[in-house]
Amino acid sequence: MNSSFSVERFESCVHNGKPDEAIAQLSELNALLYKTPSVDLLTLTAPSTAWPRPSRESLLERFASRMAAAITAFLANTDFSLTEAQLARLSGSRSLIQHLLGAAPLKNADHVARRFLPVIEEDGTIRLPFPDAVKRLGLLCNSESLLPIDYSACMQVDPVAILNLAIATAGEILPGSAHAHRKREALLDWLVGVLDELNDLRCIEMGALGNLYMYCTYAEIEHRHAIKRSINKLVRRTLASTGLADLDTELNASRRAARARPLMLVVLESFTDGHSIMRTHSRTLSAARTHFDVVAMCEADAIGSLGREAFTRVIDLPQDQGFVPKLAAVREFAEAECPDVLYMPSVGMSLLSNCVSNMRLAPLQIAGLGHPATTQSECIDYVSVEDDYVGDPACFSEALLRLPKDGQPYRPSPLMEAVAPRKKKAAGRVDIGIAASLMKLSPSFMEACRQIAARSSVPLHFHFLTSGGDAVTMLHLAKVARQAFVTNNATAVPHQSYMGYVNYLNNMDMFLSPFPFGNTNGIVDAFSVGLPGICKTGREVFERIDGAMFMRAYMPGWMVAETVEEYVEAAVRLANNHEERESLRRYMLEKNVVQRFFEGRPEVFGEMVLDLVNEQRLKTA
Repeated sequence: MNSSFSVERFESCVHNGKPDEAIAQLSELNALLYKTPSVDLLTLTAPSTAWPRPSRESLLERFASRMAAAITAFLANTDFSLTEAQLARLSGSRSLIQHLLGAAPLKNADHVARRFLPVIEEDGTIRLPFPDAVKRLGLLCNSESLLPIDYSACMQVDPVAILNLAIATAGEILPGSAHAHRKREALLDWLVGVLDELNDLRCIEMGALGNLYMYCTYAEIEHRHAIKRSINKLVRRTLASTGLADLDTELNASRRAARARPLMLVVLESFTDGHSIMRTHSRTLSAARTHFDVVAMCEADAIGSLGREAFTRVIDLPQDQGFVPKLAAVREFAEAECPDVLYMPSVGMSLLSNCVSNMRLAPLQIAGLGHPATTQSECIDYVSVEDDYVGDPACFSEALLRLPKDGQPYRPSPLMEAVAPRKKKAAGRVDIGIAASLMKLSPSFMEACRQIAARSSVPLHFHFLTSGGDAVTMLHLAKVARQAFVTNNATAVPHQSYMGYVNYLNNMDMFLSPFPFGNTNGIVDAFSVGLPGICKTGREVFERIDGAMFMRAYMPGWMVAETVEEYVEAAVRLANNHEERESLRRYMLEKNVVQRFFEGRPEVFGEMVLDLVNEQRLKTA
């Protein structure tokens, strides 16, 4: 770990009037967390000399407090105006700043940020207290802020700064408190109208926009996906203006028809050997080679050796040149090779997939549900989904390619090794594992956990085995969990290796699947060690998957809840009935129920896509 960052160095730069050096220090910390997400934050500050030595939890809270205090002092200093270059560097650390503020005792920087609120005069004119006031607001206001920001008024005086704040806040990975979650949902509605008025993407922070596209799915409002339509329109307008417009797929119909085998172009976001998408989609793609030449395009480090074996050929996209050259490479391949079908196992986890999903590159374009949600793109013709996962078809903008429920069998994780024996534990406390990415920890789910703990007749402890964040984000999560549970009965577990995580799960008594956005691979992992759990179903595909998986593994119907009240009751029942829980565990291990997820007919996907290709050819013949 080579980094020049330290808390003391950052504080020194802030308090000694060295803004560029302070910004460089924040950028250094941001880069360190990107490279080493689970870095021990206490190694970034001088050891405490207090005696007796404070607990690790207290020291981490002090780390967050000092960083938040220094950041607010830096941005409150109006002796200098933020230059465009300084703002650009600070914007690159926006998420880090917002999580540090959220992890600190005050949760926000409102005591400082209110100085920068625009003043609306009686005649309706808007006055800024400082020329760069909205830019500073954009960095000081995190999702936990309680300030009444008039976004529309701010748009009149500094549209770029306030738009990027709204996008970053609405697209934050960690839902946070109930207030923060409601605020983000309100911003989704506001942003729909604003983005519809923009002509191109050039003023927008692209990373934040990509996050907004993906993380809107984790909202709890029914129209959560409406923002995708606005993003898609904006992306298509921008692509058309930069020479990356749609291809005319009818021009080469005769060439496709004359080919001995149809060509499937697969654009991948992530397909490394242990990645969830490789586990859920590699077998169907490998089987599709019976009928197709299956060519994958992705970054070289986005695919592992096992993933490469699934394809006829893998083309590595150019590295370190931004996403536009990658997008151009995909389009150039499609223009030269005329694929019969474009398939993306997932859409939403990268800017590349967001843009490709908004281009017409093949006469037939299909999205998989690696990130299980509608794309809302006019360029995606079908979504490939197992029949028992569908839920309400009205939730999709695409037509449905409905595979049979055994039509997409999964692959066991190649990282799985022998599981260590369960540790002996004292009777009494029930340990509950929650294997869920940060964005799935909705306030409704956290409130359900609180109710489960309150109604249980035995003490419970919740273990959040999360992914998707870094050490600072985990500090913010720990803060949210402490406030949600009131009593100290929750642990935010630091990032572990895959087998470290599986062995940790093995030592739990039960698990809870989050809602409204549920799990897939987390359920596979829990069932692998015979861990029983509770899930909730609903009308969206990401709500249906959990219950369908439980049913495939012949789990009792009461473990799949229709309502939050049923969910809480089922979780209390499982937690409070030791014999029933252990009986379920024995059954799951003896019957090897996890094997049900690996059984099926992976060849069906290729067969059904081939039928669609042949139908398409007949239409253009």
